Amino acid sequence: MKAFLRALPVVLSVLVLAAHFFRARQVPLVALSLALPLLLLVRERWSARAVQAGLVLGALEWVRTLAFFAGQRVEAGRPWGRLAVILGVVAALTALSALAVKAPPVQPVSGGEGEPVR
Repeated sequence: MKAFLRALPVVLSVLVLAAHFFRARQVPLVALSLALPLLLLVRERWSARAVQAGLVLGALEWVRTLAFFAGQRVEAGRPWGRLAVILGVVAALTALSALAVKAPPVQPVSGGEGEPVR
């Protein structure tokens, strides 16, 4: 149950990110987003770091999207504050969901007789 609760923010973040890419018709990025939480099933440090990196990149994508749409609204003379708050919160939650990913501990390499290598 603890692992499920830890993975929930990651899954929700990538689902929203995949929907964003789907709306932009970027199917390879949709597939990559949806595959990202599957790396949590791999019990290696690199997989946890890859998921964290993917979530940080996702947060940066939300910031880029915020800047793009806010710029369009400013040019059109339309209000942009609510858009900035919503996308800013989505970006922050996506970035914070990277903190929910726990990397497995590093296993010490043994030196033959059960002694760790120093």
